[in-house]
Amino acid sequence: MKKTVSLILTALLALCLSVPALALTQSEDYYVTDETGSLSPETVEEVLNVNYDLEESCDGAQIVVVFVNYFGDVYADEYAVSLFNDWQLSDRAMLLVVSPREGRGGMTVGRELTSRFTDDDMNSYLDRWFWDDFDAGKYDRAVTTLVDKLADWFYDEYGVDAPSGSGSSGTLAGLGILGMILGFLFRNLFIILLFVLILVIIIRSDRRRYRGYYTAMGMPIPRYYPWYIFSTLPYRRWNPPPRDPPGPRGPRGPGGFGGGGPRSSGGPRRSGSSSGSFGGRSGRPGSGGSRPSGGFRPSGGGRSGGSFGGRR
Repeated sequence: MKKTVSLILTALLALCLSVPALALTQSEDYYVTDETGSLSPETVEEVLNVNYDLEESCDGAQIVVVFVNYFGDVYADEYAVSLFNDWQLSDRAMLLVVSPREGRGGMTVGRELTSRFTDDDMNSYLDRWFWDDFDAGKYDRAVTTLVDKLADWFYDEYGVDAPSGSGSSGTLAGLGILGMILGFLFRNLFIILLFVLILVIIIRSDRRRYRGYYTAMGMPIPRYYPWYIFSTLPYRRWNPPPRDPPGPRGPRGPGGFGGGGPRSSGGPRRSGSSSGSFGGRSGRPGSGGSRPSGGFRPSGGGRSGGSFGGRR
């Protein structure tokens, strides 16, 4: 009898935990469900367009975005996994579920992505591309930035070129050669700055040697140009003569402070030039469920792998 009661209570508890997710109806847009009214129509349209490209390019990959009013007493990870399975998203789906009023939520992914996009990856993407804008109330920017970065991950992971105009990769691709140049500069900015600094130091040192050569020769100093560092002009083969050490001082003449005889020079001085010194919340991608607007039919039937990244 006790065993039967225990089984019944366990089943009721599981049912209660699944109620919040089951109570949420998926929108006709399929990829975006916003019961809070936080997202603009432009953001919804952008998320839909990114998903249409992903479905076609990455064999059913999806990024589904859900904004809910409350999680209630349910942990966000339990809610996300339950919702993922209830909506039957595909095994290549990522699901983002957040509550602006509670300030928590996260991501879960389909079974095929569990080993590829881990809990640590989810938390890293959320921390870097989502939470700051989300906490500041910039929901549109938070969603579009994260979705673009996740789409870039899909294209890189499956070795597919991003469609022109989609996400950050599409933006650079649309710029053509200029985009390639800008991308190279941003990726190698530190190396470029270090190279420029070293080049400036070399040019300054070479210029001092150039001026020292003409000064020692008693000639006017011609104008110096930076490309002289690649030349074989005479000054590059010239070594400044060493300076002779000063001779010993002679005895001081009579006299007190401020007076007295002449001071010995200590030896003759030689003219010449100085050598100079030189200075989480988890979610799974998937498809399935209701048909999105425009007649597009996503793939579906997957299950969440149970991984989660975010704020429970």
